[in-house]
Amino acid sequence: MSEDIWDVDFDITKSKSMMDRRIRICTLHFGWQHAVRVILEKGTPFHKLKIAEVGCGTGTTSLTFCLLGASVTLLDFNQRVLKNAGAIYKLYDCKAELVLADCMDTPVDELRGKFDLVVSSGLAEHFIGDDRERCILYHKLLLKNGGFAYIDVPNKLSPFYQCVKTFKKLTGTWNLEIEVPFTPRELKTLAIKVGFKNACVIGSAPLKKDLIDYSRGFGSAVKELFPSPVLEMLRARKEKATTRSDARDDMRLYCRDMVTAISRGYFKRPRSLLVNTFSAGLILFAFN
Repeated sequence: MSEDIWDVDFDITKSKSMMDRRIRICTLHFGWQHAVRVILEKGTPFHKLKIAEVGCGTGTTSLTFCLLGASVTLLDFNQRVLKNAGAIYKLYDCKAELVLADCMDTPVDELRGKFDLVVSSGLAEHFIGDDRERCILYHKLLLKNGGFAYIDVPNKLSPFYQCVKTFKKLTGTWNLEIEVPFTPRELKTLAIKVGFKNACVIGSAPLKKDLIDYSRGFGSAVKELFPSPVLEMLRARKEKATTRSDARDDMRLYCRDMVTAISRGYFKRPRSLLVNTFSAGLILFAFN
């Protein structure tokens, strides 16, 4: 696919409030909470963690860990995406090493076996055939012995995901050339096939939340049919409301509070069979 489709066109002067919201959404997902739980159980202090995010986009997931003190490396095959992600991190006084890399290649020696945690979100589903396996393998090759991968993809079995995707395709508002969701079984099978010692797949959110979020997503898909001037007006109103409500949040403190809440057991472990089968998002946890 063309690099242009992955360009993230943010106005950095307006990005802080939007990224604050993304951080909060990220930390409410079962996957992020379980990743924190794994890290706490391993006993590794956050400031000693080395994390890589593959196909980084905005680097939101890794940013949450960077706010907790972790060292972060962002990898992407698009130089413009990396530049934008670096600017976003500066908004939070965070630093990340930016690396131009393609997950279809073999990682360079300087990156192989270097990281405690390797993350990707919305990446592996954009490959087909053997390239899906190659993408999962790339995560493994970056990991230290004892490290783990946290891979977030859409779920083929989710009725919420399928309804919105089908509607957007029928109305011509679907702009991705390739997006092939995974089943839980395929995701786990690929992890074992590339050599991970252990793997599990969980759903990313409660089904009730999926219903609410994808109902909004359906509304957004309908809005895409509106004339451009109307869309611009609606986006401007949304940006104004988001900036007003989010401006005072301290995301570094927020992330620390979330870790404390997880350590005290305020969030349940992801054990629901229905959620782990039909949630709109799947998270693969694969251990090296």
